[in-house]
Amino acid sequence: MRFNIGNQRLKYKGVEKALSYNNDRIIEFNHRHRTVLANYDITLKKATIFSLDDRINSQSNLGALRNRQLRESGIVSAALSAVGVALHGRGALNDIPSEQRTKAVTNELKRANDRMAAQIMAEVLHITANKLPVGEEVLIASTITEGVRVKPGKEAGGNPTIAVGALFGKREHRSQYGLPMTNNVTLLSMGSDVIDGTTKSVKGLHSSFTALFLTESGVKRHLPDIYVQRWMGGAYFDEFNPREASLLDAAEIISKAYGLSGPEKLNAFFLERKRHHLAMDELNKAGVGTPYDDDGDLFPALILGFRDAELPDGGQLNSMIGEIGGSAEWAVGVLPLVWRGGQAIGMLTSQTTLTRTDLSSAQKWHQRFHFTEEEFMLMQDARFEQKPYFTIRDIMEDPFAGGISTFGAITDNYYLPHL
Repeated sequence: MRFNIGNQRLKYKGVEKALSYNNDRIIEFNHRHRTVLANYDITLKKATIFSLDDRINSQSNLGALRNRQLRESGIVSAALSAVGVALHGRGALNDIPSEQRTKAVTNELKRANDRMAAQIMAEVLHITANKLPVGEEVLIASTITEGVRVKPGKEAGGNPTIAVGALFGKREHRSQYGLPMTNNVTLLSMGSDVIDGTTKSVKGLHSSFTALFLTESGVKRHLPDIYVQRWMGGAYFDEFNPREASLLDAAEIISKAYGLSGPEKLNAFFLERKRHHLAMDELNKAGVGTPYDDDGDLFPALILGFRDAELPDGGQLNSMIGEIGGSAEWAVGVLPLVWRGGQAIGMLTSQTTLTRTDLSSAQKWHQRFHFTEEEFMLMQDARFEQKPYFTIRDIMEDPFAGGISTFGAITDNYYLPHL
């Protein structure tokens, strides 16, 4: 009922359609991305596309991403940033003598990997957007990231990432940002978590990856970079106020959305953190399984309810019920989940309180809404003081605008074995 996915990984049981690139496709790909690939002195030698699900979401369209170079640049950006970390920083902590593996050393290596991923991800997008022909031009604005929350590091805010406000496009378009754009230039919003599972990346552990999305939708408000409590499922459920619903109420709502006989058929993912122990205990008593992981809660959101990804007991990873993690991970994971027909609710919590070392598990859980003055100001600035819970529609103008979501594996992925 409660187990570590690092010890009991998911298996893929479904049908997969494989399309291997022939020589002509490889030549075309290398030509389309020649400027980016030349920057790193590499070319594509082999590629295979695995189609895992043929269901189509009819609410969206490609829009500006009909341009294959632009669309593929999102994939290349996530992939090459993962390759860079894999070559230069994956498992870096294992090369340090055990007596020297202090928290400071670990943080230095983690930030180095963040820096590597952010640098390459940004370079690929900049080179691509700067070379698009007239009529296909875009201006990409970074709108969602974890670059605000203070972490140990050299950069402002301490966290090397692609900051909110970063722009990728031709110089003349960047200078016009915030003003009306010409009709032939499409403004794209970008969300990123340059590495999800940064600790795993330096230890060489499973399921560390790079993540980003590009969308034609504008962003209504910026998520404060503090912790977000989340309720998610791969099946759509109506919005509810989590302040007025207990964990078991939420489990009942999500199980009904799946058409299950009761909450005992659910498995709810959690990060292994003291702040979650009380919630996990309560759900376990109601028969809800609580598989957990030591680091990284973005990828589990992507595959919630994915019918062909099975836990060792044959069950599905189908929900998050009260789990608390980063706001960037919430947004970057929720958008593709919603594209798949799922639903997610988030609610801001106090990162300061939840990271205090002098509080017990129960105290952290019960005091998760004890905001500092600085955190409350962030909530007010983002207009969340009146409605502290939200869905992706509260964040984005049109979640079903043309978009693409991409991920690059730094280490073997235990949730989707193809990565």
